[in-house]
Amino acid sequence: MSRNRLSLLLAVVAMAVVAVGGFFLAVQPQLAQASAAQTQTENVETTNHASRAELARLREQAAKLPAMRQELEQLSASVPDGADLSSFIADLDGIASASGMEVSSYTTSDAVAYAPVVPAAAPSSAPSASPSASAAPAATVPSAPAAPAVVTNGAITGQNFSVIPVTVAVDGTFEQARAFLAGVQHGKRLFLVTSIASAEKSGEDGAASDQSTWTFGGSIYVLATADAAKQTQTAAPANG
Repeated sequence: MSRNRLSLLLAVVAMAVVAVGGFFLAVQPQLAQASAAQTQTENVETTNHASRAELARLREQAAKLPAMRQELEQLSASVPDGADLSSFIADLDGIASASGMEVSSYTTSDAVAYAPVVPAAAPSSAPSASPSASAAPAATVPSAPAAPAVVTNGAITGQNFSVIPVTVAVDGTFEQARAFLAGVQHGKRLFLVTSIASAEKSGEDGAASDQSTWTFGGSIYVLATADAAKQTQTAAPANG
């Protein structure tokens, strides 16, 4: 091999080495940086997309905030965090006055801690004896309507939920009593009426009268922290 050809071959090899070295020393780091920048850009875009979606959700919730606050105020008034018997009695007086009646008496007992309802177990069906050939067909007995399913909430316990028994008596006619009951059921404070009794009142001359004393019994409720619930349960009852 001549010296010229050897020099040419060495030159070609040197050029290849320089090209490969230049790729690894200059081009490859630039490509790696470009790839990392692309990945970072995609991650930022993904984060921005999630942030925009969350921002849109928060704006939607913010638009509903006034209605939610109003609903919260209504629920808090329905089941307050304290007994607040004076306000409840004032509400009863207002409802009675609007119904044309007068509150003759009211009684509240000591508050008691709420006892969660335990769903009743389904009755076991006992095997029935096979009917004989001569037995008469049994009469069809209508089945009782099924009770609604019991709904409970683990956040409502005897530590933060109290029940205050209440009895209120009002004087008036049957229609007035109906109006009073409707007003109580739609009042600010939740008053669950569980019993109704009436006693007819006689007129001044002893004659029959359309006036009666209507007695409504039920419960009001308090939802509070554990400390406030203990204070409510030890509060003295109010009678009138």
